[in-house]
Amino acid sequence: MKNSLGILCVIIGFLGGQAEAEASEGVPLVVAGFLKEGRFEKDGTGHYADLVRALLAETQVPTQLVTMPVKRMLKQYEEGEVHCMVPVSFAAVKMNFPSTERAAVVESVAIDYITAHIVTKPGTPAVTDVTELKGKRLAAWVGVPLELFLPNLDAKVLRVESEESGIRLLMSGRVDAIWSWVPDAFILFDRMGHGTPSLAIDKPLFSSTAHVLCHRSAQSEALIADIDASILAMRADGRLKEIFGPYVRIVGVDVPVDIGQ
Repeated sequence: MKNSLGILCVIIGFLGGQAEAEASEGVPLVVAGFLKEGRFEKDGTGHYADLVRALLAETQVPTQLVTMPVKRMLKQYEEGEVHCMVPVSFAAVKMNFPSTERAAVVESVAIDYITAHIVTKPGTPAVTDVTELKGKRLAAWVGVPLELFLPNLDAKVLRVESEESGIRLLMSGRVDAIWSWVPDAFILFDRMGHGTPSLAIDKPLFSSTAHVLCHRSAQSEALIADIDASILAMRADGRLKEIFGPYVRIVGVDVPVDIGQ
């Protein structure tokens, strides 16, 4: 991608750069994962949920893991009710909001690599240039501000409440393409029984690495230090790959450690 983490990570990280941590010693840091189909589900399942629970189990810093819709998480993070978020990326923030200061946040080492693509039905030609969408119908999740990624898009955009809704529209022929992410597209097409989606994997529209990111405080610095140690150990012994499965590109395993830098 030129995950994201996608634009969600950009917005989340930007807000993180604007507010100060309110956590104090001994008070649990609230770690929020935003709901993501196939990745961080409402019922607490998904590989991000599994990873975060494993990471928090290895730290002595008191924490509370919560999941919520991304808009609510953004609001609570800005207000200081949420102290840390996952998956997010400061690099995407700095690219889009140059005034954001890294000193205001603390970020873990990279977990996985995420890219954004135009996706079409399995077996159809991959879209390699957005000009191919002229006059076409494109479905995109409501949380993605396409105007930032595709300012000159000449297509009819249909907003959907979930990525699975977009996939259903695509497979029924009601839209010609959807905006989606990798690995999300592969995970969801597989889960829905639709095979392998068509996309130009080597021509992402956006790219980012995913991290745990917190308002900076002594407590959050200690938490991220513990999380970094756990991520590196899990990367080395294969546990990250085991948790995330075949479609996720683990940084330092499937892609270079410095990817996106």
